[in-house]
Amino acid sequence: MPEILDPKVDLAFKKVFGSQENKSILLSFLNAVLSWTGEQQIVDLKILNPYLEPENIDDSVGILDIKLQLENNDLVDVEMQIGNLGNMERRSTYYVCRMFGDQNISSGRYQDLNRVIAINVLDFIRIKHIKRYHTIFRLRETQDNIDLTDAIEIHFIELPKLKLEMASYANPLDRWVVFLKGGWDDMELLDKLAKQDPAIGKAKQVLEQMASNPRERELYELRRKAILDRNSALYEAKMEGISEGKREGISEGKREGKLETARVALLKGADIEFVAEITNLPLESIQKLKAEIVS
Repeated sequence: MPEILDPKVDLAFKKVFGSQENKSILLSFLNAVLSWTGEQQIVDLKILNPYLEPENIDDSVGILDIKLQLENNDLVDVEMQIGNLGNMERRSTYYVCRMFGDQNISSGRYQDLNRVIAINVLDFIRIKHIKRYHTIFRLRETQDNIDLTDAIEIHFIELPKLKLEMASYANPLDRWVVFLKGGWDDMELLDKLAKQDPAIGKAKQVLEQMASNPRERELYELRRKAILDRNSALYEAKMEGISEGKREGISEGKREGKLETARVALLKGADIEFVAEITNLPLESIQKLKAEIVS
């Protein structure tokens, strides 16, 4: 039986969905996420940062996202994230606003700015107060729930929220979520998914080809190890910080616990901005702590 790789590892995710030769896979996934059918259905797109095999890969490589432009000129950023870094909402908002603001409006008219859509596929639960696995956010008036604009749209797809027994295989997005969360490792289920969606069958072939290519398999394993090491280090830092906080008491302990989390994260190689994000401590405090560690 051919071996296939886990598409949730962002290197494999980008090879499957972000390669020029695999645009049909990306089209199927996007139409499923956006629920675009009929005349609105996406039939072509341009990948702005297509997959290129890296010379080497480790934890210093950022999240491998997929940037693309649709036929109607909408810009889309697709990202797969395995570990909960605790900053997804702000991180996604930052990048989608940056994509929106970096557009060239030589005509001088804001009306010419294209819509920007972010699609975040998460292998963890982040939005705990909503049971649905697919949530969509825009700029809205808080009392009357009216869109100010549809110029910026952020999607979250939380894989763990969809239980296999609750999935509808007639629903295109359910099929893709089942595939990503584990269907790729169940041949019987995968065959069922592929029969209903040929794009999933093609995704299976891409993952099989990666597994059989020694170089791509090596890069995949290195990337997977780097992600696991990073997530383990951050979890350890968090646990040590919580433990320290308990020892120090409630009020003072909260700050001491955060400082201990920051100290451990810095020792593990995390950057200053990221540590400030996960601990909610002032950037100046993190800079001072790092200086003390270095000295």
